[in-house]
Amino acid sequence: MKKHNNTLEAQRSRLLKRLQAGPCTTTEARHELDILGVAPRVYELRHKYGFNIQRHWVNDRNPGGGHHRVAKYVLMSGRWQGGANDIA
Repeated sequence: MKKHNNTLEAQRSRLLKRLQAGPCTTTEARHELDILGVAPRVYELRHKYGFNIQRHWVNDRNPGGGHHRVAKYVLMSGRWQGGANDIA
């Protein structure tokens, strides 16, 4: 397993790079990017740095086979405008 620098800055950087490549679920961020607190990192990217990251809910399977309703995050153009922009 690849070891990561787990400072908040490093986690935000990994998540942003991943979102620039395409949508990412909470499950993917936890297991592929080693970010356990995905929602707080998204919050920081939105509110501190202005990235327009939209969220919608999907059903996903974790590596152990369990099914979960998780957030799927998508990086959009423009700046974050507030909570009403999340996709149901």
